[in-house]
Amino acid sequence: MADLKLKDVRNQPKLDLQIEKQMNVSKYMYETMAAPGSAGYMANQLPISSICDAQCFFCSNEMNPFEILREKFRDMDDIKRGIAVLDPNAPVINIGDSLPGRISEGEALVHPKIFKVLELIRKKCPNSTIQVTTNATKFTEDFLRQLVPFLPMKFTISYQSHDQANWCKIFDSPERKFKVAEGSWPLLQKYGFQVEANMTPMPSMVGYGDIENTIKFLSNYTRYIYIFAPGYSQLVPLEIKNMLVYDKKEMSDFFIDMRRKYHVEIDWPLDPAKPLEFIPYRAMLDTYYQNFNHVLWLFSEAAHARGERVIEEYLPLVPNEHYAMEVKNRTYGGNIEAAGLLQVADFDKAIENALKQVPDIDLLLLPNAPFDRFGNDLTMGHHDTLFDKYEIPYRLL
Repeated sequence: MADLKLKDVRNQPKLDLQIEKQMNVSKYMYETMAAPGSAGYMANQLPISSICDAQCFFCSNEMNPFEILREKFRDMDDIKRGIAVLDPNAPVINIGDSLPGRISEGEALVHPKIFKVLELIRKKCPNSTIQVTTNATKFTEDFLRQLVPFLPMKFTISYQSHDQANWCKIFDSPERKFKVAEGSWPLLQKYGFQVEANMTPMPSMVGYGDIENTIKFLSNYTRYIYIFAPGYSQLVPLEIKNMLVYDKKEMSDFFIDMRRKYHVEIDWPLDPAKPLEFIPYRAMLDTYYQNFNHVLWLFSEAAHARGERVIEEYLPLVPNEHYAMEVKNRTYGGNIEAAGLLQVADFDKAIENALKQVPDIDLLLLPNAPFDRFGNDLTMGHHDTLFDKYEIPYRLL
């Protein structure tokens, strides 16, 4: 953990989607340029497809309250442009990610020129690990043998259930594809690929017994499982919502038991038992020395209760006042809580409500997660509009 730093982002350069016409760049290239973390993601991200060979019923693309672009396979000329900006010394090159997230992420391995793409990446980045998130339905032994020349490679396999009927229902895919995915785990070990798993546990649909059985199977092949919460927006039909509802505390307790029972790391960022990895003391003092007296911290729903406790812990050590406000995701609605999916409009409403309770707020502290490199959220709303409306200085954390 480290002290938080305040980032003054007033008057930072802005870009909008018109850059595609102005600079003759593709939507894929624009996403790379706008990826958060300054040049960090730009140096190791190469999205190549938003086409997927599965149709997961819980896919977020079906529940967004705004358009998520569905691009075809990225053409080779544009892929070469993307490879040109890769960092040749990057430890990892991601070819399945498409951050900030305005383009649907597809199955990279179904790209018709995937082996040529890998060959070009390997020439530019000879020692980088090439990382792909996949459903593993391409991983026949013959396919994996063709991938061996591009090692080191790391795969994050989306494995939602080890029960064939449940897997087929979730992915809306035939049994033969389940057989390939199921059989890929020992083959990946055999040929020297690094492998991790991610899953979206759905106890209301498959029950905790099925989830445990899946974790038990995965623990034979990986020490790390990343958990996506079963999220749904206000646009989701009732029958789908009913399969995605879950009790947060119940799931948290379940994962505690699973970690101990199967000796595997289960990483769920929204876990209410997980401590927030930040120390706000330095940032709180900085606001005092910058002459701010009433500071409002804006937290996502997922982080608010834990964040408020930490702020209160340090309040006796600083001379100014600090308040923690929960920002509800009104854009998505449903049970969406993560900071990365908040939009400027959500912060707007939270600030409006906060000012009714504490009218003398003189500084806003916002999470950096919802904004890309140019300060835009997923709807291209810029955080500067909050200053334009309220004329209260703000910082990103």
